[in-house]
Amino acid sequence: MVDGINRTLQLKEVLRKCMEAAKVVMNSEASSLMLLDELTGDLNVSIPTGPVKDEIMGMAVPKSKGIGGWVISYNQPFISNDVVESDIFWKDLSTGFTTRNIICVPLQDNEGQAFGVLQAINKKDGQMFVNEDVPVFESLALHVASAIERSKKFDEVERKLAEREEEILDIHRRLNDNLSAISDLLEFDLEEIRDIDSRKILKATNARIKSMMNVQPLLSEKTESGTINLSKYLGLIAGQVEQSFDDSDEDVRLTLRLEDAQLDSRRSMLCGLILNELMTAAYKKASSSKEIGEVIVSLKQTGKEKVVVIVTDNGRGTEVIQKDVEGMKSPKAIIRNLAEKLEADLSYTQNPEIGSTSILSFHI
Repeated sequence: MVDGINRTLQLKEVLRKCMEAAKVVMNSEASSLMLLDELTGDLNVSIPTGPVKDEIMGMAVPKSKGIGGWVISYNQPFISNDVVESDIFWKDLSTGFTTRNIICVPLQDNEGQAFGVLQAINKKDGQMFVNEDVPVFESLALHVASAIERSKKFDEVERKLAEREEEILDIHRRLNDNLSAISDLLEFDLEEIRDIDSRKILKATNARIKSMMNVQPLLSEKTESGTINLSKYLGLIAGQVEQSFDDSDEDVRLTLRLEDAQLDSRRSMLCGLILNELMTAAYKKASSSKEIGEVIVSLKQTGKEKVVVIVTDNGRGTEVIQKDVEGMKSPKAIIRNLAEKLEADLSYTQNPEIGSTSILSFHI
């Protein structure tokens, strides 16, 4: 939106300078740019110059009236050095300015269709407009038309991108609704299942589904560069994993140290899924500790190009993680798979005395 406003302001400034140039080139007292309103069919005075510019700014002239209407209708230039005697002339838009003579040329799009007119009014020093002025004025009109056409194309591209973005968001919303329904069914099934291993599998599956669901609310907050707040997303994931272990008898404390970072939605989701797996494993190990369990999740952006996610616990059993990843055993194989898609480096360190650390790093 900001880019669109800036572009509009830049276009107006370019057109204003063009209209001032029209006065200089044509040695006239005034000039004006009139654009066709596609809804009303009128010609609107868009960028006027001269002594009454503020008064006539925004005025509308019927397309069927006046010299401007004739030029845009016939798509031809027009010169008159005595407008009072001209049957085409309609009227002066201001009583404070009298039109004596005029040169008017059409503004044409890429297909040669007229969408506005450029006119210079009242040659100075009693001089007259001549036919030799037409190609010079048409050359200036070409630059004006090109600037307007480029702006229209940018606006059209932005409109289509906005429509596409809304379609994508709608797809995400529908997908989120479906995932939510599946998650609710899994929650319902969990209440009926007594087998511990089966409950663990269902809880892990449901946690992965919720990790994907957490991206949806952040999509509407995407920046102009198309990124979302990674720290906010990972915070949601961490809170969700913590909540899933609330019914455990073990005391595990979660600490978050998340620095601000922005990442596109696809890679954010991959990062969130990996964090879900790492935190689930960390919680299991931390809860096996003899003392109070502790899990620390850190997010750091080193420079402008690299992000590091660190999951630390004070439990035991890190060698199981390492073995599972290298042996491609489920569910740890999932982490390695996701890391490859994220094009991330994944490493583990372990210490029987102080616990384990998982480090995920990737370029933005």
